[in-house]
Amino acid sequence: MKSTQKGFTLIEVLLAVTITAILLVTVYGVFTSVSNARNRIEAEGEGYHQARVIFDRIGREMRGAYYLKGNKDTTFKGGIDEQRNPFLFLSTTATTPQGERLEGVALVRYRLRKDEQAEDKMVLTRSEGPLDQETQAPREYRLAPGIEAMRLRFSDGETWQESWDSDNSNAAPVMVEVALEIRLDGTVVPFRSIFEIPVLQAP
Repeated sequence: MKSTQKGFTLIEVLLAVTITAILLVTVYGVFTSVSNARNRIEAEGEGYHQARVIFDRIGREMRGAYYLKGNKDTTFKGGIDEQRNPFLFLSTTATTPQGERLEGVALVRYRLRKDEQAEDKMVLTRSEGPLDQETQAPREYRLAPGIEAMRLRFSDGETWQESWDSDNSNAAPVMVEVALEIRLDGTVVPFRSIFEIPVLQAP
C-alpha cells in the first residue's frame, strides 16, 4: 500500500508568514497608540495640576495683597525686570508658615528666569521675606521648573497694561492677568487666569 504525505508548499508558508507579520504589526501599532495616548494624558494631567497649583498660590497671595499709600514698605509691582525676566512683587497678608513676617504681612516675589540646573530651560522661583528686607535678604526657592513663558497684565479698572509700579501709580491694580506656557509631551500648552485684587488701601 502506497502512503501519500502532503506538506505545505512554499507559497502557503510565505502566505502564513505574511499574514502573521501583518497581524503583529497591527497589534503593535494599536499597542503603541494606546501607550502614547496614555503617556500624553498623564503628561497633560501633570501639566494641568502644576498650572492649577501655581494659579492657586499666586491667586491666594494677590487676593491678600496689602498696600498702603505713602508706606514705602508695602508694594505691588510686576512686569519685566532689568534681566528681561517676568516678575511679580507684592506685599501680602497671605504668607506661609515659614515666612519671615512683620505683623502678618510679607513681601513675596515671583520670577521666571533661566534654570541653572537644566540647560535652555526656565524655572519659576518664589521668595518671601519681611517688609523690611534690608535686615534679611529673602531666599529664592525653585517653585516650578519647565515653565516656558509667563506673561502678566495689569488693569486699573479701565485699561490693561504690561507693567505695574505702585511707586508711580500710588495704588495697586484692580485685576491681574497671569498667563503661563507649559510644555506637555513636546507641545506648549497655554494657561491663563485673571484675579481680582481686593487690596487693602489707605484713602
